[in-house]
Parts: sequence; structure tokens; C-alpha cells
Amino acid sequence: MADNINIMEELLHKNPLDLPVVGEDIQGKVLDIGTNAMYIDLGPIGTGVVLGEELHDGFGTIKTLKKGDEVTATVLTTNTTDGYIELSLRQASEDKVWEDLFAKQASEEPVDVKIIDANKGGLLISINGISGFLPVSQLAYDHYPRVDGGDKTKILGRLKEYTGETFRVAIINVSREESKLIVSEKAARKSEELNLVNSYQKGDTIDGEVTGVVDFGVFVKFGKNGQKLEGLVHISELSWQLVENPRDLYKEGDKVQAQVIEIVNGKVSLSIKALTEDPWNTIAERFSADQLVEGQVARMNHFGIFVQLDTEVRGLVHNSEIEKDRPKYTELKEGTTAQFKILSVDPQEHRISLALA
Repeated sequence: MADNINIMEELLHKNPLDLPVVGEDIQGKVLDIGTNAMYIDLGPIGTGVVLGEELHDGFGTIKTLKKGDEVTATVLTTNTTDGYIELSLRQASEDKVWEDLFAKQASEEPVDVKIIDANKGGLLISINGISGFLPVSQLAYDHYPRVDGGDKTKILGRLKEYTGETFRVAIINVSREESKLIVSEKAARKSEELNLVNSYQKGDTIDGEVTGVVDFGVFVKFGKNGQKLEGLVHISELSWQLVENPRDLYKEGDKVQAQVIEIVNGKVSLSIKALTEDPWNTIAERFSADQLVEGQVARMNHFGIFVQLDTEVRGLVHNSEIEKDRPKYTELKEGTTAQFKILSVDPQEHRISLALA
């Protein structure tokens, strides 16, 4: 008997059981799947059991498994009262998901994410059970919430409309230790949009649609072959005459034609006025110093009084002129028509200086 015990000890010493440790991922075959438990054959080390919420992972693995399938699970405990090794599909899956996220960040491979909710800073997303964030600044032009006056409540309302939708994004920041996952829709479209941008050059004419009107200009969507870009028409490029509020000229949905005037770092600048003749080129043929003209007060502000002289040209009664004889100007208001004297004409600066006649 003593000899047999010595032989067993020697065999175990030569071929010890490779017992798992907590946190280790191990493989086995599915023995049985119940409503709230799954049993896994782990070979010589015993039988594993996956219970409750540990059955459910971001990939929905439990829905695809059947008896005999190979499966990977993470060890939670090695000593249960029933003699089973307790395992987790959820934790093993989470390991794979984080590894996949790091790999996709490195390769810059786009991924599809579901929009779960929104806050004032952006969209809450999920990738295979891992929560993340898509900042407003990283949204593509067609999803960017342009709101008059930047009203935060309206912006949040626009963002919440995307809940339940799927966006294609690139991973730009991932950290498992900090449970951080930041994605960008703009980055996912970068190479696609760059190719489209490179197909345009300065001087090209585009047909587009107004997608947003802001204080500093108008955003226009345009493109070719089913692909779209967005360019900006700065307020100074909307018209040859002074524009104080772009909303006086355009609204979302308007169809416009514009010229490409600059492409810098993938951003396209457009001009609407470049496609029309500059009326100031022939201004000397119509207006000259000391001439008396009739004009309509178009706007009054801290600079002075802007006067519409014809459909294309405005003149300015500067505040310095008003101060010389303020009582003379008290009855003027927007829409008033009066006689004015031209003090000077400067075609290069697009400026006509006026005074009441």
C-alpha cells in the first residue's frame, strides 16, 4: 500500500493539475443551459457554472450557445459549496471587447455604435456593452445641432432625437482603467471626406443647400456621387453690400450656388457674391462727390445711418456727421426716404459717405 501511495505522489508531482486562479480566462464545453445557469465541462479540473447576470455579455453570447459548443469564461471563485468552479461569460466578454476597442483605435477602423441617450455635451453611446461618449464637437456636419443663438435647451432637444439610431464612428480615446471611451463621427469620415475635398479646387462652382444660418455666415451642403461636404460662406462673402444679419438673406433649405475660394486643412470656404458682378466696379458711373441723391434709411446703429441708394449699394451717414447737426436727423427712422449729399466715394473700400442734404 505504501508503495502505491508513493507512486501516486510521484505521478502528481510529475503531472500536477493545472488548477485555475480567480480572474483567469479558461475554456470548456457547454454541458447544459438552463433558465438562469449554464454548466461547462472543464475537463480534469472539474465543472464550471455560470449564474444569473454573469450569463449576459455585450455580444449576446448566451443566445447563440448550445450543448457541446466551446466557450471561454472568467473564473470568479474556485470553491463553491456545490463543488463547482464559478465562472462569468460577462467578464470574459468584457476583456475581449476592451481588447477589440484598443485594436480598432490603433487601426483607425470605423465601428457602428448605438445612441443610448444625450446630454448637453453630446451623445451617450454603447459598443458591445461598453458605455462611451460622442461629443458634440465630434459630430459630422449632418448631425451637428445648429441652433439660433446657441440655445442649450434646443441643442439638447436636437441631440435627443438621435436616441436609438446607429452612427459610424472612430475610436479616439480609450482607457479601461478610467472606464473611458470617446468616439468621433468626424474622424470616421475623415478619409472619405478628404478624398471628396481633394476633388475640388479654387474657382470651382458648386450647387448646394443651406444647412445652417449663424451670425457669422451660412453653412452649405454640397457634393458629388452621393457623397456630401459642408462649406462655409462667411458673412463677408454673402453679398457685395454690407450684411449685418445673414438670416435676412437665407434660411435652412434654401438652394444656392457658390464658388470655392479656399481649401485649407480639409475645410472648404465658399463665396456667393463671387458669382455676381461687383457693383462697385461701375460705381463712379453712377455716383460722385457733391451729388444729391435720394435714399431710404435701411438700418440705424452705433456706426451711424445706413442708406440704401439702389438695389445693390448702400451709403453711410457716419456718427460724426450726425453729431454736427443732430436735430436735423431726429425724424429719420428705418424706412424713411430723404435727400442726401454724397461726401465721398471710395470704390476700393466699397464705401460711400453721406450727409443729409
